[in-house]
Amino acid sequence: MAKRQRPKKPNVTGRNDTSRFVRLDYRILNSNAYRALSPNDRALLVELVMLYNGQNNGSLYLSVRDGAARMGVADVNAARRSFATLQELGFIQMTEDAFFQVKAKESSRARCWRLTWLAGPGRKAPSWEFLECEPEPKTQPRKRMERGQSALKAHRKARSSGQLPVLDSSTIDED
Repeated sequence: MAKRQRPKKPNVTGRNDTSRFVRLDYRILNSNAYRALSPNDRALLVELVMLYNGQNNGSLYLSVRDGAARMGVADVNAARRSFATLQELGFIQMTEDAFFQVKAKESSRARCWRLTWLAGPGRKAPSWEFLECEPEPKTQPRKRMERGQSALKAHRKARSSGQLPVLDSSTIDED
């Protein structure tokens, strides 16, 4: 019979070596720019944040092909559009462009990214650019942002008046 392993205890600094987590600040999730992101854009953002280890912001290497594979989409153009949208709305900045040569392995590399809400290389302060960014009027991201804002407003109004949708649902049996 196999011996059951106990979970590892935190080390002296209070950290657990077995598990990492991705932190998305509430300001990010509540911003207009985040509301304008498509599901693919949000998936790519999470994949980029997963590459961050606490010290490598500005050195997050992710190519369009690898981004598409990590997002689970077959269309490389969808990943390319997601990178462009995240840059346009101020969530990421490119720190180094891609450079590929067939015969020079040591100099070939994917694009390098920086997350704008985290401190960058050389202790560069976070810029939080996306807080001031909004999509152009009459575009799909703008419509997505406005729908998200109205849904949040309706939820906050219902919560403040004590009428949450789950409590007022017609699918709940009242005995």
